[in-house]
Amino acid sequence: MNDLVQKVAYRTRYFDDPRDVLAQILAKTVVPYQVEVQPGRIKGRELCWMPCSYCYGGSSQNVGERLSPERYLDIIRQTGSGPHGGIKKAIYAGYATDPLNYEHIDDLIAASAQMEQVIGVHSKLLRISDRLIATLAAAKVRPESYVTISVDAGSQQSYNDTHSIKSKANIYAKVLTNIKRLSDMRRANGASLDLSANYLITRVNNDSKIIETGVRDLIAAGIDTIRLSFPQVPRGQDSEGDSLIPTRAEIADIYKRLKPVIDSFAGERAQVIMLDVDSDHGISARRTLPCFARFIYPAISYDGFLSHCSQSAAPHFRDMALGNLQTRDFWDSFYDYDPADFWNMLDRQHTKMTKNDCRCDRKEHTVNQVFKRAFGTERPV
Repeated sequence: MNDLVQKVAYRTRYFDDPRDVLAQILAKTVVPYQVEVQPGRIKGRELCWMPCSYCYGGSSQNVGERLSPERYLDIIRQTGSGPHGGIKKAIYAGYATDPLNYEHIDDLIAASAQMEQVIGVHSKLLRISDRLIATLAAAKVRPESYVTISVDAGSQQSYNDTHSIKSKANIYAKVLTNIKRLSDMRRANGASLDLSANYLITRVNNDSKIIETGVRDLIAAGIDTIRLSFPQVPRGQDSEGDSLIPTRAEIADIYKRLKPVIDSFAGERAQVIMLDVDSDHGISARRTLPCFARFIYPAISYDGFLSHCSQSAAPHFRDMALGNLQTRDFWDSFYDYDPADFWNMLDRQHTKMTKNDCRCDRKEHTVNQVFKRAFGTERPV
């Protein structure tokens, strides 16, 4: 597998030895593998324009709190230079919204590019400016930079059904056009930008013909890797039956039916993979503990707080937040913990996670599993 496939299959190793990471945490020299930036649009009542029933952040509220554009730029620049080194990778995504819906997203990503951070963007790609395309597809963009597009459809109707869109707008065609704009600029500049697409399989978009058409459309638009997988049950829901999310029994049937379709793309330029991640990684609980996510990939949430992780980057997790970036700088917030009280601090956070119904996403599950295997319930310090 190439690096991009390793990444989308949740097989990337963020560190070599968890005990080395623990030693750095206790010495307060640990630097996150990445920071996730989740800017929220300043104008408007809604955090997102799509009411997707399987959205991880669907229970989030728009409390109206935002960093000013100037403060946001200041914080982004702080991430690139810390007391023990800057963060090498900046991910622009959204727990409850889309980063490209933020009015000043071009400025933030340009700042990361100027600091030569590896850039990752997770978006539905309904919109993207010419300036941002030029930034992401520049010849000097750092290797391993990527854009991942959530498509989840293979036709106009399946796109609208999957995303609970009531209008007849052909958003699917618009997304494909934007992918091609990025791909064409990348090719013209010889940029090392990777383009991947996610297809979350639901109860309304799992028809074999729809998926085959969708994969061919994505390949024609210039996508390098396509990952088909199944949504997780988001916070605020207790079972798959509450939404479009297939049950475990349905997943087994869908996987078996679609596997020949996916295998038929084996000779294509793009790599097409289908994953049942929860089964492959033994994920059955809502969270994997002990949770070390805040030291590996903290997140800047849309309300201006430095959050524990990408999945707790919202106001209803505020008692887990590392600091208010309106008033505190990034590294002051990140290193605000007592190493002598480390394991008790984790236990307190775990209690809050249960109270807040915090749920790991799959990268957090798989990374925390490494720490669980290394430490279990022992207290090695």
